[in-house]
Amino acid sequence: MHLPAVLLASTLFSSSVVHGLFTRSAGTVACANLTSSLGVAKVVSTPLNPEYIATTQDYWNARQSVYTPACIVYAQSAQDVSVSLKAIRAAGSRFAIKSGGHNPNNFFSSVDGGVLVSLEQMTGMSYDASSTLASYEPGSNWGELYEYYQQFDVTVMGGRLAGVGSGLALGGGLSYLSPQYGVACDSFRELEVVLPSGEIVTASESTNADLFLGLRGGGGNAYGVVTKYTVQSRPIGNFYAGNLVYLFEQCDAVLEAIHDFIAYNNDSKASILPTYEKLPTPDVNLNLDEAIILFVVYDGEDPGTAFDNFTSIPHIIDTRSVKTYTEVVNMPVPFVAELTRADNVFRSGVHHIEDESYKTALDTWRTWAEDNKGSYIHTGLYLYPVSRSLTDASKAQGGDAMQLPDGPWFWTAYDLATPPGLIDSVYDAIQDSFRDMVAATPDADDLPLFLNEAAWDQNPLSTFSTYSELQQTKQKYDPDGFFANKTGGWSFA
Repeated sequence: MHLPAVLLASTLFSSSVVHGLFTRSAGTVACANLTSSLGVAKVVSTPLNPEYIATTQDYWNARQSVYTPACIVYAQSAQDVSVSLKAIRAAGSRFAIKSGGHNPNNFFSSVDGGVLVSLEQMTGMSYDASSTLASYEPGSNWGELYEYYQQFDVTVMGGRLAGVGSGLALGGGLSYLSPQYGVACDSFRELEVVLPSGEIVTASESTNADLFLGLRGGGGNAYGVVTKYTVQSRPIGNFYAGNLVYLFEQCDAVLEAIHDFIAYNNDSKASILPTYEKLPTPDVNLNLDEAIILFVVYDGEDPGTAFDNFTSIPHIIDTRSVKTYTEVVNMPVPFVAELTRADNVFRSGVHHIEDESYKTALDTWRTWAEDNKGSYIHTGLYLYPVSRSLTDASKAQGGDAMQLPDGPWFWTAYDLATPPGLIDSVYDAIQDSFRDMVAATPDADDLPLFLNEAAWDQNPLSTFSTYSELQQTKQKYDPDGFFANKTGGWSFA
């Protein structure tokens, strides 16, 4: 090697080492300052501390648990978050904000060598019967929120699985009540937000309206940290709900029933969540490695004929009964993504119902799953109906960052869980193959992708009709790129 090349290699190596040391050093400096300002009760820097271990291991995508934050700040108020962001900025440290930890994307809620700000202790919630508005902090999951508000015979718009964190609403949030009331973010009425500068502000339709729009379906980690939600509650009573489970020999019949429900159902109280599940076990021509699990939920005790197209198809399990809403979101079916902590990823698709994309998506996924047995421990395909009543309800509340086009159409979500501990090259090869499989069913170019189920490289914000407006909002509230450069999140490039 010529001398200049040696010097160049030495310089590059030294720069890499210095950068790594600087990143971790910046985190250490931030943590020291935060310990001084917030106290040892709120800042944990020891990886062997049980609280530290519990927080770093509590990710749906287990690969996020390999990272080691320089410290974890257990914020208890918006002021704590503000102090944290100011200290992180001053030190030049990387950071992440974590509430439920369900987003599988790298560094969206995890950090290595920087500061992890956990919101898990911010669990306040309240209800004002005179205004019917509900307020809650970001540390609770949906099951805890639903259980609290049920005593008032109301609920809030959120996720369909109890264990998912409240940050889901910032990415849109589909509820079993969405055909009546829109997606979860449509019910936002006021948000308390800590900006990248550390300033604590209110966002609503009348105050910081551009920020409010961006946070309604535009995702977290973009404009600031939401520390309190004030939302419109919704009345609830009992539901008629349960699971229908089919063998895969009913695949085509169930798929056509799903198509017809998306295209023609006019009862906004009826909601479905169709899931196709595949395990890596040998097929032996009995289809025991596959199942179709359908969630059917009706807001009321009598669904009438709303689900007849599904119940008329032979099925092996039927758990439908009258349930409370908390029972609905805890329906005990195996293999649901919430229950399967592993090296998980999601990918999203979006399609019109009038074409053959619903067939293509299922056939392509099923072929891939069969061809790639041994490379996963579970994979699933989920179809999310977006009805005309849902999009009308969204528009009636002022719309959101997605500005949903008129239904009916549907989102798809693809879940892949790989064996733990795969070396990066093997893991990356599986992910690339899975990505290509999803892309083989082209997305509709006039419909938005769903942030809650999107992978980092899908750039879902660019599919929103409001994208240029959201870019301007990002520049306004994060002018020096503090959030853009120091934490993970959706790209506005």
